[in-house]
Amino acid sequence: MNFIKKCPFFLLLIGTGLIFTIIGIAGRMSIYAEQEYHPLTTPVLAVMFTGINDGIYPWQVFAGESAQTMAQGNGAEETPKSELEREQETVPEEDGTADALDAPQPETDVSANALAKEETDTSEEETEESEENEGQPEGEDAPFEKIEPARASTQEEIQNHISADLYGDAGVLRAAEYEFSAVDESYFDDALFIGDSRTVGLRDYTDLSEHADFYCETSLTIYKVLEEDFGGQGTVEEALENNAYGKIFLMVGINELGRGTTEEYMAEYTKVVERLHELEPEAKIFVQGVMRVSGEKNSSDAIFNNSNINARNNAIATLADNKQIFYIDVNEAVCDEEGNLIKDYTFDQIHLLGAYYDLWKQFLLVHGVTDDAAG
Repeated sequence: MNFIKKCPFFLLLIGTGLIFTIIGIAGRMSIYAEQEYHPLTTPVLAVMFTGINDGIYPWQVFAGESAQTMAQGNGAEETPKSELEREQETVPEEDGTADALDAPQPETDVSANALAKEETDTSEEETEESEENEGQPEGEDAPFEKIEPARASTQEEIQNHISADLYGDAGVLRAAEYEFSAVDESYFDDALFIGDSRTVGLRDYTDLSEHADFYCETSLTIYKVLEEDFGGQGTVEEALENNAYGKIFLMVGINELGRGTTEEYMAEYTKVVERLHELEPEAKIFVQGVMRVSGEKNSSDAIFNNSNINARNNAIATLADNKQIFYIDVNEAVCDEEGNLIKDYTFDQIHLLGAYYDLWKQFLLVHGVTDDAAG
């Protein structure tokens, strides 16, 4: 008794260990049946602590639950049964209904119903869109569809400086759908003309320079349009940053015929137009077809001929969306029935005589874009 009084905690520890050992021995046949146990190295009471770590508690040994039951009860929760599974459990097998429920037919029916509903919703949406668009001019709000080249330039075309016609006349035909308006000279009060020596002639031999600004220079190419300093006027970008323009007219291309491919020319031309639009987003941009050469020049020059010019005009025409960008072609006013620059209009087979630049001006006066027309 004196020992018990002097060492109560020691006796409590011994007693507790004995109880845990008994639980471990009893549980080895039930709840701890799957617990790893090495009798030579591990005391049997350790099985109880391993079980607690796994969510199996000592008092469950007295409920007589099996290890399998404990694993189900203390591991991952059993997945709730679906309505279909519960229905299968309650239907007698002998009437054949259970076999029908085991088949994937109900699931298929659900998918079919969902698909039918989806098709119905889609049909309703299409009907609503059709009703919304009813009465609107066809293509008015249609997104601009970019015309892609039919192919790439061949090696032979590249070596012979042939501008491959990669786009055909699709862009030209689409641009021609727009109905231009007649305007007066005040229309050009907020215009900017950009171009090579031919635009220099338009500036020098007409009175358009009294209304519009001209950034033009002999031998200008699309590759220098944005960086060129035009006789002390500065660059095109500076002009657009310092002034507000409502129209921008661009014609370059004759000097580029012996340089690069149609793809390269088109890539640079597109970049320039996009930059012009970025700097002056409200302005209408007119991409002008390159003026052709005379029949004599066309038949004698392997590079500076109308076949090459037409190929590149067909390319730039595809940029026209008839809303912000417009394609116009002065060749309609200065070429003969065969599509060559009229020989009496030129002194060098390429440039117009001074008196005939007025034809270009008159062409521009009947190819205006007003706010109502661009609508």
